[in-house]
Amino acid sequence: MSSFLSRALASVAPSYATARAQARLRFEQVETQRASLRGIRAQYDGATHSRRSQGWRRTGRDANSELAGAAHILAQTARDMVRNNPYAERAVSAISSDLVGTGITFEVQRNGEPDAEMTALAKAHFETTACDADGRSNLYGLQLLAARTVVESGSVLARNRPRFARDGYVVPFQLQLLEPDHLDANRNGIFTGGAYISGIQLDMLGNRQSYWLYPEHPGAMNARSLQPTPVPAIDVLHVFRQDRPGQMHGASWFAPVILAMREFADYQDAQLLRQKIAASYAIFRTGMEGEDGDVDPDVDYADFIEPGMIETLPFGADVKFADPPGVDGYVDFAKISIRTFATGMNLPYDIFGDLEAVNFSSGRIGRIAYNRQLDSWTWNMLIPQFCEPAGLWFLRAAALTGKDVTGCKFVWTPPRREMLDLATEGPAIRDMVRSGLMDPETAIRERGENPDTVIAAWARWAKKVDDAGLIFDCDPRHVTQVGNATQNGATAPRDVASATSQEGLNHGNSGLWRRRR
Repeated sequence: MSSFLSRALASVAPSYATARAQARLRFEQVETQRASLRGIRAQYDGATHSRRSQGWRRTGRDANSELAGAAHILAQTARDMVRNNPYAERAVSAISSDLVGTGITFEVQRNGEPDAEMTALAKAHFETTACDADGRSNLYGLQLLAARTVVESGSVLARNRPRFARDGYVVPFQLQLLEPDHLDANRNGIFTGGAYISGIQLDMLGNRQSYWLYPEHPGAMNARSLQPTPVPAIDVLHVFRQDRPGQMHGASWFAPVILAMREFADYQDAQLLRQKIAASYAIFRTGMEGEDGDVDPDVDYADFIEPGMIETLPFGADVKFADPPGVDGYVDFAKISIRTFATGMNLPYDIFGDLEAVNFSSGRIGRIAYNRQLDSWTWNMLIPQFCEPAGLWFLRAAALTGKDVTGCKFVWTPPRREMLDLATEGPAIRDMVRSGLMDPETAIRERGENPDTVIAAWARWAKKVDDAGLIFDCDPRHVTQVGNATQNGATAPRDVASATSQEGLNHGNSGLWRRRR
């Protein structure tokens, strides 16, 4: 019947018949795709819609749409927890201090070679409070504060504050750290030349042009103006952990554990209150003989109990005590909760102070994974987003004072990671260097030191030793790692070698020093 109708329409109205056939074809294609999609969903439990999958908030929005409005609330909630929750405070302090330590140090190099003059100039500015617009911290303190703000609030802003030559700074610029609240998060939309995403102005290619910032914090007591103004992106650092492509803002690192931390805090408060009630011992006296039992309206009868309380009750009063449950299971529940916090914050469990079930092997495995995570945050977030742009601002300001900065760049060295077993890890690093599996410069940088500084210090020390005519039995120029004298005449004279062999110079039976003969 359908084919007959099609032929009839084709003979009477060819154009209508053609459109009908095309529509039918498209319909069949859609039905085929739907059937295919249903088949795919049937293969993945997570892609089905059923009773088991109820409550999942599936969304096709990008990272910025999901963060719009939520980032600010998450930051406020996280700050409240850090103020009042010991586990939240511990997490922020641990991550920020482990990331920065005593500071991510630097050296200025020119065309790949150390530039002592520019390095000294940079240290004169960055290692004093002159680099801080608030006059409180040096660069290393600003690094620590930036890392702490990123963990707590999700991101941190830093502005380049140019200064006049008459201000007397080594180079005419300072850094000013700002909380992400300074961004005008309500500025969103599309305009002729680009778009706005939560206060960040983009051009047509998606490059950041400027940041719309409030001159003061919107919640400041002395806020004089809440009119945001655009600041060129070249003068603003925006540091955050980017979890998705195209993400323009960061979310508080507490996001996965916010509810768990709050509920555990409430649970602890309830346990504490229950123990306080159970520990209270009170005495109640009923009405004395001969009293009529009437309640005296002028007497303020207690509505709570406290330790050592003695309370007189009216005649015939009946007092009943609650029978609260015991504290069975509290320890196990606390351990599970704290492990949840550690997992959600990418921290080892023992960072919260519980070392009961931690031995050397498990602790070392956990620290190795944690150190790898720290290295990722350092090299993929803190150094490229904060340290390197700050170094470029310094070079730009130094050029304004007439300094030649051609070919100059900053080389950054993160803080050292403490060895868990010095007796084992130290010789392992030494053997890797001696076997060529690691170059000495990398080994020195992994210890948080600058190789050029270490070599210069060794050169000064070696000169002092040589001038004094002494041989240090740990001096690799003259003594091997097992304590024997080297046979190289350039570094160990023949008489020294013979004397060493005769006297049995080694780490076990020699003094630290031997006088040259």
